[in-house]
Amino acid sequence: MKKKKIISIAMAIVLACIIIVGCGKNGNNAESPVKEQPSEALDWPNKTIEIIVPFKAGGDTDFHARTYAKYLEPILGVPIVIINVDGANGSAGTIQVRDAKPDGYTALFFHDSMLMNKIVGVTDFAHEAFDVCATGILDKSYILAVNANSPYKTLDDLINHAKENPGQVKYASSIGGYTYYVGRKLEEVAGVDFNIVDAGGGADRNAALLAQKIDTNVNPYGVMKPYIDSGDFRVLAVFSEDRSSLFPDVPTAKEQGYDITAQRAYFLSFPKGTDPRIIQKVSDAMGQVSRMPEYAEDIAKAYCVEPAYMNTEETKAYLDNAMKEFEAASAMILGE
Repeated sequence: MKKKKIISIAMAIVLACIIIVGCGKNGNNAESPVKEQPSEALDWPNKTIEIIVPFKAGGDTDFHARTYAKYLEPILGVPIVIINVDGANGSAGTIQVRDAKPDGYTALFFHDSMLMNKIVGVTDFAHEAFDVCATGILDKSYILAVNANSPYKTLDDLINHAKENPGQVKYASSIGGYTYYVGRKLEEVAGVDFNIVDAGGGADRNAALLAQKIDTNVNPYGVMKPYIDSGDFRVLAVFSEDRSSLFPDVPTAKEQGYDITAQRAYFLSFPKGTDPRIIQKVSDAMGQVSRMPEYAEDIAKAYCVEPAYMNTEETKAYLDNAMKEFEAASAMILGE
């Protein structure tokens, strides 16, 4: 009996010690959570960042990249240099960035034509080969214009002439570019057959239309704005759901009976393997820029577009969906 009493007392003492030790840890009889060690501080950026624009200087992609860089510099605290690497509808510059060191100091500023390059076989990769960062602009200002001396006063005039003269109306494009897709889509919707010619980039196509070497040109409004303002070009339609508040006199193709819309996302991406914290930091900085009134004023004045920020996940989703759309229309795009 005495032995049992001694054992009971001993067990009570042990139990008390356990409770005391437990309470001493966090005061509520529960084990304290293991504290996570702080992650290593992000030592970026600390030198010049290079943004590759895969086209010649002076175009819309170049302008948007340079304008973004101007506002990103004070946020990121380092110089940002724009490097123009022209060739093969943007694929030369794209490959250069894809193969660059993923240290956050080389980035690519491109648009939907990256996807089209894969569809038409210019490249065998698209956005999936990069760490996509964010979108700064979603350009919905695509217009169809003709030389002011042409006989086409309306979109119907152009389409009717194309129907009567299959393969005769010269539609300028960059083969593999987004405007090429728009041309193929317009052919399908309107039931016509254009003579789609490769006339180079936006500036080259403007020169060709001015010289009347081509019949029509499709580009964002801002790319042709100087020629529209001077009266050299006549705009027949804008490929958007609604008329633009920045050029409200231009009717949409849809209101003229042609159900076609077009838009292009200008997005920033880094080589695969870039630190996700760098991607997040730049995406957040791009979001800040998109909310600046002075930035909105700059792009409206120069290119008649508005900011349309999409973060990393939103940009990935947009590009994934765009690729599915292009793949579904690949037979039409390739003329098969």
